[in-house]
Parts: sequence; structure tokens; C-alpha cells
Amino acid sequence: MPSLIERQAFSDFEQSHSNQKIYAMKTTLIFFIVVISLGLRLAFIFHSDLLVEEAYYWNYANHLDMGYLDHPPMVALLIKITTLLFGINEFGVRISTLLCWFVTTWFICKLTNLISKGSGIYAIMLLSIFPFFFLQSMIITPDQPLILCWSAALYCLFRALVKQESRYWYAAGIWIGLGLLSKYTVVLLGFATLIYVIFIPEYRVCLKRKEPYFCALIAIFFFTPVIYWNATHAWASFAFQSTRRFNATDDFSFYQYLGLLVLFLTPLGLFSLWTLYRPPNLVQILNVEYYKKRFLQLYTMVPLVIFGLFSLRHQIKFNWIGPGLLAIIPWIAIDIADNCQKRTQTLLNGWIITAILLLSGYSSLIFIGATGTPAWAYQAFLTKYIDWNNLTLQINQIAHDLEQETHHSPTIIPLDSYNIGSELSFYQEKQWKNGNIEKIYPIIGSHVFGRQSLMYQYWSNNVQLFGKMLLLVSKEPSAFFYNDINKLAIKKSSIHEIWSKSPKKGNLVTPYYYQIVEMKPKTHP
Repeated sequence: MPSLIERQAFSDFEQSHSNQKIYAMKTTLIFFIVVISLGLRLAFIFHSDLLVEEAYYWNYANHLDMGYLDHPPMVALLIKITTLLFGINEFGVRISTLLCWFVTTWFICKLTNLISKGSGIYAIMLLSIFPFFFLQSMIITPDQPLILCWSAALYCLFRALVKQESRYWYAAGIWIGLGLLSKYTVVLLGFATLIYVIFIPEYRVCLKRKEPYFCALIAIFFFTPVIYWNATHAWASFAFQSTRRFNATDDFSFYQYLGLLVLFLTPLGLFSLWTLYRPPNLVQILNVEYYKKRFLQLYTMVPLVIFGLFSLRHQIKFNWIGPGLLAIIPWIAIDIADNCQKRTQTLLNGWIITAILLLSGYSSLIFIGATGTPAWAYQAFLTKYIDWNNLTLQINQIAHDLEQETHHSPTIIPLDSYNIGSELSFYQEKQWKNGNIEKIYPIIGSHVFGRQSLMYQYWSNNVQLFGKMLLLVSKEPSAFFYNDINKLAIKKSSIHEIWSKSPKKGNLVTPYYYQIVEMKPKTHP
């Protein structure tokens, strides 16, 4: 008969074997969650028309420069490279966003494992399902290279500050510099670093070392092309992203800010955010040393507090707070790993259920947006996402017929800031490459009639339109009654209506309008 010690050893062996089986099952499930998440994003990238923002940044790539009115040039460079490799299509424009996600995941996984070995797998899962990071790995905007650079700089700063590996200051300077070429908000990392060094006494010695100053100089060096562009364009971009934001009409949007936190982190993530700032004892529970916890606290708190304060008086955009959530990912992952080590799967089970619910929601939205089916759901939630291939063919045909009738090639002028012009520019190019249209008609910004047209006012500033036929296009009928249109152009037709359609199914969605006018000849004094 087995002794008590033998029975206990056998029981421990069984328990250990059972835990290993459970861990293997959970790991397999996490793997499938990540794979399904990737599959959904690839489906969207291949089968959905470009959003207006994406088409606008494709126009950036067609006008490569060291800077632009509303953003630095990194997004343009990425799109230029991928479209040269993969062609003028949605995949060619967007694929770099998924590549940015892979690199971001690699850095955050490394950071998480550096803090708590073996927790990185949960960080990969979180970055695969969290709404902000899921969305930002499907579309291409300046946020994707920003997120990549933010994650890389976060990893390097952790090694430079907490691990005291001074050579990582130089790497941090490179990544922050590349971040400044992506989006200006990366400066918040520098601000958080300054606060960390000043308010944690043990790290004030960094102010006496050369490495942090070289870090700043390297970042500024990478940023010099944008500084030069601004210096030669009346500091337009700096003003656009600073004084214009702060001088905007007061608009309390703090409730939207809180809503975005709930959406981006989910209720379970919000609970982890609370535990990150909960008073003592939790550090010992999660086996995270004081300075590691302080690092995650500060690099999460600084951007969130700044945007929270901004939302008290101004409108906040949904994509602003997302990069600041990167520092909370390791904490949540470590929390899940710690929960599993205590032989309870409660927290991991909660996250798996959350992942299944989120992925189900994502797949439904992607299917509805790509197919327009079912029609009631499309009409209720996604009418912004129309079939731009079809609408472009309609407008190009109108321009073609006008050219045949008048024997003059018309110029298309959308009467909004950038939406219509961006989509028409991309889809004319795509349809021409595919042999579906005979000619690409030039597109000029509405600044010619005294309206705001963002970068179009630079790209077409010197185009002479006097005496030329123009095809005005707008989503709003009232736009055709701008005073400057009556002053500068002679109306040659009434306002006509054309309809945008839903993807695949081709149901009518939203009316657009067009009018033919002739620009008056230039008058000389």
C-alpha cells in the first residue's frame, strides 16, 4: 500500500500534469484567437474600399514631400513603397499597416517578457483583440507608424531607465525621431520621460549623463526634414496641429473620452487599469518590482491625463488616446499570467470570452461593410462606406461625356475639404490601370472658391483655370451656392443627382450632386 508521501507525490504529479494540459489547451486557444484576428484583418484589407482618410494619404504618396499641412511624411513613404511593390490597389495601399502591427507586437511582447518572463503570449492576444489596435492594423493612417515607433521607444526607454542600459538611450532617440516623422503626438513620450526622471529621485542622476541629451539630439536630427518643410511653408503644419486645436470653439467631450476608454480597453481592461494604480500589496502579488510598476504607471498616465484635460474644453478624436494604452498592455498580460500561475483560470477565461465576443462583432461589421448585406444593418451603421469604384466610374463618365460634347477636357472640383477628391483620385488611377476608363481627369481643391481643401491647396495652387470647364461635385446641394462660385464661374447646367451604391449588392445609399460650370476669363485691371 502506498505511503502518505507517495500518495501526495502522485497527487502533485497528477495536478501538475492536469495544469500542463490546461495550459496547452489555453495556449492553443490563444493561437487560434490570434490567427482568426489576422484572417479578419486580411479579409478587410483585400475586400474593402479605401476609407477617405486612406485615399487622402495615398495622395500624399503621389506628392512625396518632407512634410504636409496636417501630418509628417512617414505614412506617405510607407504607402509609396508598398504601392510600388504591390500596385495601385487596396492591398498595396494598406499592407504596411499589418506589418507595423507585427513589429509593434514584437516590441510589446519583448517588453512584457522583460518585466515578467512568460507573459508575452498574453500581450500578443491583447494586441490582437483590443478594438483600437485591431482597427489600426486594418487601415493605413499616420497612427500605424506612430504606434510602431511608440512601442519600440517604450521598450528602449524601459531598458535605458529601469534596466540602466545606457546604450538604449540612443535607440530610443532613433525611434522617437522616426515617431516624429509619423505623428507629432510622440512628443508625449519625451514629456513622460522627463517627468519620470524628475519625480523619481533615484533617476535624477540621468540629468547629469550625456546619453539622454544625445537621445533628444538624435530625435531632433530625424525631425529636421519636417522642420525645414514648416520653415518654408510659414510654419503651417505646426500651427495647424497646435494653435488651431487649442483655439477651437470650446466643446466639452470628456464623456466621449471616457467612452473611448471603455471601448478600447473593455471592462476587464478598465479593471486592470484600476489595479495598476491601486495602492500597495498588488506589486507583491504580481511580483512586479517598484520601478517597473512606476514605469508602466507613468507612461500610461501622462498621455491619458493630457488628453483627458484637453477633452474638458475641446473635441477629442478617437485615435488620439490609443498609443498611450500600449504601456498598460504588459500590466494586463502579467495579471493574466499571475492568475494562471495560481492555478485559477478565471481571468484568462474572462479574456477568452471577451476575445470571442469582440471577434464575432468584428467579423459581422467587416462582412456587412464589404458586402452591404443585410441591407438593414448596412443602412443603420455603415452607409459611410460606399462603393467608390462605382461612383468614380459614374463621375468619370460624366466628365468624358462633357469632353465629347464641348471638345474641352474638364477639371473636377469636389466642394468639400478632401474626402471626395481623395477617393476620386485613387479610384480613377486604379480604374485606369485596370483598363476600365480611358482617361484620368485632373482634380483641383475647392480652395479656388475660397474653401478649405487641406493639401490640395498646395498641390494645385498654381493651376490656371480661367475659361476652363469645371465639373463640380458635392454631397451637399447647398455647396453649389457658395458666393465665390457665382462670382468666379458661369453655370452651364442645373444641379444633377447621382447615387452612390453599397458594396457588392449595389443598393442605392447616398445621393451625390454635380454641376457643370465655366470659369470666367481672367480680368485685367
